[in-house]
Amino acid sequence: MTIQPFHMIVAAASNRGIGKAGKIPWRIPEDVRYFKNVTCLFRDTHTLNRFDSNLNRIKRQKIEGDAEKDKIKSVIDNFPIKINDNIQQNVVIMGRNTWESIPLKFRPMPNRINVVLSRNKDYSKNLPKDVQCYISLNECLENLSKQEHGTIFLIGGGQIYNEGIKHSSCESVFLTRVHGKYDCDTFFPEISEYDFKLNDENSVINIFANSMKNCKFVNGIQTNEKSGIKFEFELYSRFQQSLDDISPKSSVIISKEKIVEPPTPVDSINTNEISSASPSSITSSISHTYESVESIELNESIDNVESIELVKSDTIRSSNQIH
Repeated sequence: MTIQPFHMIVAAASNRGIGKAGKIPWRIPEDVRYFKNVTCLFRDTHTLNRFDSNLNRIKRQKIEGDAEKDKIKSVIDNFPIKINDNIQQNVVIMGRNTWESIPLKFRPMPNRINVVLSRNKDYSKNLPKDVQCYISLNECLENLSKQEHGTIFLIGGGQIYNEGIKHSSCESVFLTRVHGKYDCDTFFPEISEYDFKLNDENSVINIFANSMKNCKFVNGIQTNEKSGIKFEFELYSRFQQSLDDISPKSSVIISKEKIVEPPTPVDSINTNEISSASPSSITSSISHTYESVESIELNESIDNVESIELVKSDTIRSSNQIH
């Protein structure tokens, strides 16, 4: 059975923190919109190839704004979403606590196939009929391989991230790197630099041009005008070639201000320095969601967010462990 590749999406601070006591320690509306737009509209190459016969060659997503049709949008803009590419909706996979953190009237998340993971075999009885439920990530991926759907995203919580990042089908991580250290009790896992690479700006622009037509990527460090919080969007991709002959493995460390890669060659790495690295360093990941965060305050999500769609996607951004 062929398991379709999936992606992870997360926002993390310089110390790898993603949440504390069920709350997101920062508020970045641009990141909320980015999460919504990517999980709704991004079509990876595997999805496009599978549905190529239905696309009428170059036909892709068409985003219709209130004023102009097919106008180029920024990936962090707020706009109504309409998909006309003859491809089924994308999939968002989340833990039970993540699902329960979404206010009842805002779930399931719109314009996406919602999947909940829970070890409780009877938990599906508590879910709407159109929400799928599985007891494990592997069972979920196996069943999705038998269905028609778009691109798959893992959006948390912590156990899903830890399992997903090690899975051979995890193709990429959409990471919003939030500058600065935050007091957190949940963290995103580390990733080996020999498994994933950070795409340069031109590569990311090309990826988005192919996978999110009419929606351009935003490069460089951004600043939220209200809070002054600095952040940037990064995309990490799994290496396609075999790296079995490379040993030992090390990690990419995301410092407070920039990515610091371990020195080469591998034999010259000082393992003592790596092991004593400051907690403020974060391993590079390609994801964009949060770990074992039990709940989200709706008021924080709604404040100054332009649309209900924004709120719906914001509420799921905190990750939760499967129970």
